[in-house]
Amino acid sequence: MKSREEWLKDLARRQDNIDPIRRIPNGAMFYGTLINGSARLNGIQRVGAFALGLSGVVLGCFGLAGLAAAIRSHDLSALSAVMIFSPLSLWFGCKIAINALMNNPEKRRKRR
Repeated sequence: MKSREEWLKDLARRQDNIDPIRRIPNGAMFYGTLINGSARLNGIQRVGAFALGLSGVVLGCFGLAGLAAAIRSHDLSALSAVMIFSPLSLWFGCKIAINALMNNPEKRRKRR
């Protein structure tokens, strides 16, 4: 039987074996599933998805507040990035939070 140290080293080695090429599609599939609401979630997953959606909404609100402050101070240097990412963050965060609260994948529109 392996010692605890050998087991931890083996565990760390197996976790490092995931290459970045597979991380990108897995992350996209994770967020796509949360945004579409296409998976049935248990209670803990729903709380986590709601917290993730709420953090997206909060991030979008901070971006819009920064946008308003930049417009008031006439400092338009970083305006374009905020104008793009704040509404997207708000939209994705709202979709994830609403899908976490309702969590009814059967009501999702069928794709052709």
